[in-house]
Amino acid sequence: MLITNHVLSGALTGGIMRRPGPAFLAGVASHFVLDGLPHWGDWRGREHFLRVAVADGLTGLAAMAALAAAAPPDLRAAVVAGMAGAALPDLDKPVMLWFGFSLWPAPVDRFHHWIQDEAADRFRREALAATVLAASALTFLRASRRHGGRRPRGRASSRTVSGAAGAGSMAGLLAGTSLRMRRGAPARS
Repeated sequence: MLITNHVLSGALTGGIMRRPGPAFLAGVASHFVLDGLPHWGDWRGREHFLRVAVADGLTGLAAMAALAAAAPPDLRAAVVAGMAGAALPDLDKPVMLWFGFSLWPAPVDRFHHWIQDEAADRFRREALAATVLAASALTFLRASRRHGGRRPRGRASSRTVSGAAGAGSMAGLLAGTSLRMRRGAPARS
């Protein structure tokens, strides 16, 4: 998945989690969940990879700056932590490219590679994911700003996931669903 989509997901995750520590951990978990979903990947060689990676990296950085600025002051640290956590697992790619080694232990690299479900014909899906994630993150942050960073009262606020345990169970549910879908089994709601 493109790093921009991870950043957008991390901003939304950070806003929901509200605290930097849990937001960072949930951001890391969201990275692996998104990588397990079917997404675009078309690397015809190092030159093509670099062209996509540079554009995506710059877009991801711009998204980080814009979403950090859009976040209410009391959520800003959590939003930035969520984005950083969501982007962190892909730091292995530039480090491998420039320095020839991975930041992560071999079992983490193997798992990260194993869960990827990439195909060349899924760019539209990737762009749709970016659109949905950007709209969701901005809508959430704007609503939070209107309410002074507090969750709006009502039914939606009681359903909002908070705490590391909630993030873990949500990530587990999404990961299980994506793996069942990847293996051809029907997803359960």
